Amino acid sequence: MNERIVFTSESAEFLRGMECDVVETYDFGTSGAAYIECDTEHESTIADDDRVLDLEPNITVEPHLEPEHVSEGSDVATIADVRELHDVPDDDATGEGLTVVAMDSGIDPDHPVFEGTSIEQVDVTGSGKGDAVGHGTAVLGQITRLAPGADLVALRIFGEQGQTKNNVIMRAYEWLHGNTDAYDVVNMSWGSSETSKAINRTHNELVGKGIRDVVSAGNSGKKSGSPATAERAFSIAACTEAGTIAEFSSYNPNRDNPDVAAIGKDNRLAQASGTAMGKELDGPWIKASGTSFSAPEVAGMVAKYLTVHPETAPEPIMRDFEAAARNIPDQPRDGAGLADYEAAVSAE
Repeated sequence: MNERIVFTSESAEFLRGMECDVVETYDFGTSGAAYIECDTEHESTIADDDRVLDLEPNITVEPHLEPEHVSEGSDVATIADVRELHDVPDDDATGEGLTVVAMDSGIDPDHPVFEGTSIEQVDVTGSGKGDAVGHGTAVLGQITRLAPGADLVALRIFGEQGQTKNNVIMRAYEWLHGNTDAYDVVNMSWGSSETSKAINRTHNELVGKGIRDVVSAGNSGKKSGSPATAERAFSIAACTEAGTIAEFSSYNPNRDNPDVAAIGKDNRLAQASGTAMGKELDGPWIKASGTSFSAPEVAGMVAKYLTVHPETAPEPIMRDFEAAARNIPDQPRDGAGLADYEAAVSAE
C-alpha cells in the first residue's frame, strides 16, 4: 500500500467512498486534504476525480539544521550581533499584544530565556508537551529575545526523532487554518527536500487569510523544498555574523527563494534541558547553524514591525523588508539582501 497525501477542493470525506484507506482527513476551511493508503492501480482513479487537486507521496520533513557547518573555536553569533547587523533596536516595539507560533519540535518552557513569557503548547504528533530535540526551544528563543513582549505558541510537529512526515504537517496546518484569530505570525524552520504542491497550496491559502509567515529558505544550496518554495512564502537565507552568505543557504531563483537573509551561522541558541543539539556552550546554551535560526530572527522583527504597523498584511511586510534590505554585491543567494529592520519599519 502506498502512503499518499491528497489535496481536495472541498472536504476530503468523499474519499472514504473510493478504493483507498483514508487514515485521516484535514479541514482548511475552503479546502481539505487527506492521508490515504492505496494500491498503485487505484491512484489514477483518485487523481482523475474533479475534486482532487493534488496527490503525492507522504514525504519526510526535517528541521533546517546544519550540523556540518558549525565552526570550531569560540566564535559565536549572539543576539547582540543579530541586533547590530540587522539594525534591530531594543526599544518599546516588543511585540506586546501579538502571538507568534513556531511549527517545530516543541519547547522547554523552563529555559531562563522564556521567563515571564506567556507560552501555549500544542502537540499534533502524539508525543505530548516538551522538546525532546531542542530545535524548537532554540527557534523560539531567537524570537522572544527580539520580541520579548509577544506571546508564544509551540506547535509541535517533530517528535522524539527530530523528523516528521507530510501527514503530521497537514495536522499542523489544519490547526493554523482553524485558529487564525489566535495568532499573528507563524515561523517555519523546517522543510522537505522537494517541492510539495499540497504543502505549498495550503501555505499560500494560510497567507491569504492574513497570517504573516516567515520560513527558512533551506540548507541545500540550489535545491530546496516546501514551504520555502510556496509562491507567497516569506523565506529567509542564512548569513554569517560578518554579513556574508552561509555556504549551505538555499537559493532557488525560479521559486523566488530566498527573500532576505539573516544570521544563521554559529548562532548562540537556547538549549532545551536534556538535549544535545549543536555544540554546547557555558550554561543552557548551544552553538548551531542553519536557516532554521535566521528565520526566527526575522519572525521576531516582523512581530516588532507589527507593534508599530499593526494592520499591515503579509505581502506589504515582505515588500518592505525586501525594499529595505542591504544588497550584497554580486551575491544572488542573499535574495533582496540582508534584512534591515529599522529601514523596513521606517519605509514610506
